[in-house]
Amino acid sequence: MLREKGRSFALILVLLAVLALAGCGSSETKVNADEVVQDALAAQANVDSSHMVINIDATAEGTLNGEPLDAGLDAALTADIDWANKKMKADLGMNADYNGVSFPISVKMYAVDNCSYTQMTFGLMADNWTKSEFPMDFWFSQDQDNGQFVDGILQSTEAESLPSQKVGGVSCYVLQLEPDIAALQQMLSEQGASVEEMPDIDSLISDLSIKVWVAKDTSYVTKIEIVLSAHLTGEAMGDPESSDVLDISLTITMEMTDVNEPVSVQLPDEAKNAEWGSPLDMFSSFGF
Repeated sequence: MLREKGRSFALILVLLAVLALAGCGSSETKVNADEVVQDALAAQANVDSSHMVINIDATAEGTLNGEPLDAGLDAALTADIDWANKKMKADLGMNADYNGVSFPISVKMYAVDNCSYTQMTFGLMADNWTKSEFPMDFWFSQDQDNGQFVDGILQSTEAESLPSQKVGGVSCYVLQLEPDIAALQQMLSEQGASVEEMPDIDSLISDLSIKVWVAKDTSYVTKIEIVLSAHLTGEAMGDPESSDVLDISLTITMEMTDVNEPVSVQLPDEAKNAEWGSPLDMFSSFGF
């Protein structure tokens, strides 16, 4: 039962993250801050490498499957990515709390050419290094997806200029964006052709704020902040007869620095003899 509730909660968090990250507009929409946005779009097309820090803070309170739920997740990811030379290193640390029980997880990951090397630590148990092979078009597709993500953030229905601020000592324009919920609803409906009925996204999200910081000197996007709160009923979670209610809050921040600076990625000696497999194999003993 705990496993099923955990999976349901994780699915809800992933859904909301997708809503926040994907629901930021479409290529057909226009913005008011044209000059800043167009310069940023042009600059992002020339990003070959960068250092990224992503922080996620999420909470959920209410009932799930008829039982009380008080859960939270905080995670921090740091990564150095070199798209041009096909290499990356990243560290992920996160702590999930489920009704007072904490589950700390940390992950180390390296990518060189078309292979990834990963070590996962769950609580006090560390998995051996494993390696897996990327699809041949991984770096190209990820580069494209990264660009499309930023493009989607910028190409919002409405953009309001806020007072300038500094991010890491860099003077930035600040944009407050208004997402196109209708476009998101249509996109999810098209992608979910096998789903009988998509929920009304607009009715789920009670508040959504998206801010983007754009460097004045280079026009690079230096920071993105997404703050979302949602009220989910049993019907929205796929069970019309359920009385479950969840109130969820989600904050995601992403900062990008050292754009187009050299990236040093040295595969650790202990990872060089990694066996083929998946880091998720370590959870098989728990029945996942």
